[in-house]
Amino acid sequence: MITNVHVYGAIAEESFKKMKELSSADTTTNENGQVVKKIDWEQKCFKQAMISIVFTGIWLEALLHIKIVKEFDETTFKKNDFKPYRTKLELLGVDDDELFDMVDNFQRCRKELVHEKAYLDNGEIRIAQAEAESANKIIKSVAKYLLK
Repeated sequence: MITNVHVYGAIAEESFKKMKELSSADTTTNENGQVVKKIDWEQKCFKQAMISIVFTGIWLEALLHIKIVKEFDETTFKKNDFKPYRTKLELLGVDDDELFDMVDNFQRCRKELVHEKAYLDNGEIRIAQAEAESANKIIKSVAKYLLK
């Protein structure tokens, strides 16, 4: 099967690493010895976090599709296509409550961050960099189960 799933994962990982580099480079020490956070006027760190989150979602969707079709068939995938990540992972034999909690949160936060207009008044603030940290953990956890 020809797939770009590994490319999607690589983009998510590379963006996450770049975000971490930018995050640690955006502080300075003032004349009093205090560490001061620089303003990222171009929002480079935020952009890398968003790329990491979006491509984690693309990677996860592609990987789950490939695995479900391979283990079952296209009909089974179509029945489960719009179900939560948790359900798809359970179908593939994953039994990890911590991972299920992470993918449940990821599914909500990715939707809120990517479709911002729909969530302007939900009373919750998402920090893209923190959500990218969680997304990166998902890649590592899912890979442990499905990329053996």
